[in-house]
Amino acid sequence: MILVMMLGLVACTRSSDDHAAPSTGSQGMATAGSAATPPKARGTQVPPPLDLKTPPADATKTPSGLIYKKLVSNDTGARPGRNDVVLVHFTGWRQATGETFYARGAGSPAMPLNLSQAAPGFAEALPLLRKGEKAVLWLPPAIGYKTPPTTGTPETLVYELELVDITPAPAIPDNVATPPGNAETLKSGIKLVVVRPGTGKDKVRPFDTVTFNYTGWDATGRMLDTTELRKSPVEAPPYKQPVAMTEVLTQMTAGERIRFWVDASKMTSGGKPVGGVTQGLLCYELEVLQVVKAPHEPPLAPTDVAKPPADAKKTAKGVFYRVLKAGKGDGKHPTATDTVKVHYTGWTTDGKMFDSSELRGAPATFGLGSVVAGWTDGLQVMTVGERTRFWIPEAMAYKGAPGKPAGMLVFEVELLEILPAAAKDPH
Repeated sequence: MILVMMLGLVACTRSSDDHAAPSTGSQGMATAGSAATPPKARGTQVPPPLDLKTPPADATKTPSGLIYKKLVSNDTGARPGRNDVVLVHFTGWRQATGETFYARGAGSPAMPLNLSQAAPGFAEALPLLRKGEKAVLWLPPAIGYKTPPTTGTPETLVYELELVDITPAPAIPDNVATPPGNAETLKSGIKLVVVRPGTGKDKVRPFDTVTFNYTGWDATGRMLDTTELRKSPVEAPPYKQPVAMTEVLTQMTAGERIRFWVDASKMTSGGKPVGGVTQGLLCYELEVLQVVKAPHEPPLAPTDVAKPPADAKKTAKGVFYRVLKAGKGDGKHPTATDTVKVHYTGWTTDGKMFDSSELRGAPATFGLGSVVAGWTDGLQVMTVGERTRFWIPEAMAYKGAPGKPAGMLVFEVELLEILPAAAKDPH
């Protein structure tokens, strides 16, 4: 889904005469990739504006250990909020050695920093500054890194930083931590309120194509993800979203904006927690911009989707199956090297559909040597015209691959044709 953040700034080694942009990600400043330790400096060293080892007596120190001294003030400038994206110019030094580990050449563009994803020191320091101000920051190891370094020893880092511009994030709801007493409760326990009524008449169906925006926060108001700040709404059917998002979207109509509260354990995508949060109550605002009705409807989830029934057969390799409609062909079975044309729909064992050629209205053609092992094995029991339901164990499906459906998978497959030559699966 969903759930890709605005780029935060990652400091990496560039000399002041090397104008290539640093790598970007959600680690925050003072991190280089996953190591989180500034690499050894190279090239031109930049003289610091103040003594790195001894901050001036009039510098401000906060309870977290952050020390900062403003070099340029702007009393009329706007302050960034805790979730805003800011543009900054900066130079970084190691306090202990005085080495410049990051510097930008004159005239280089300012870099974006997403404060909701930045290292704690920057998330604290930037809201203390105003647009147009410049300051020196001393960040001790406890707040200078997004994650602890995997190599080297954490160290105090010093930055000269100029706040160039601010892109405001969506406002944090007043009730972000607790749903109001008048909130509607859905079957799963999700609480929701309507922020703005919709203009459409029909509720979204799981297989319709929906264009929507969302923003999510944890209970403290830290923004987890937003399409609104990126100006990149999602366009996808609800069934391809996390289960909780699917449930909420199918309660909505075009033009509607809602706010909902959901336990973090129910907001997963590809088996991973959305925003990296694994527990606690999350708050989302969701707005449906457009709904395009699907031209075809997929089959409903089978009543026996949770596990193979007692009368299911089993292949020698472990795929369970049940023939739903007998074939009308010549009795020929495909081999592992054949290409087949099929209609199919797939579900996880909780009844959530994850793919369907019938929904697209076009059969799929692929070589049996290019699909998951359960398909290669299972489809060889079929004949043309037959419709069969398969229960494929995870070891013969996607084996826990990131972004793929997890656990045992259930498919209904109709074998339309056996072709002589292998072909690449277009889906």
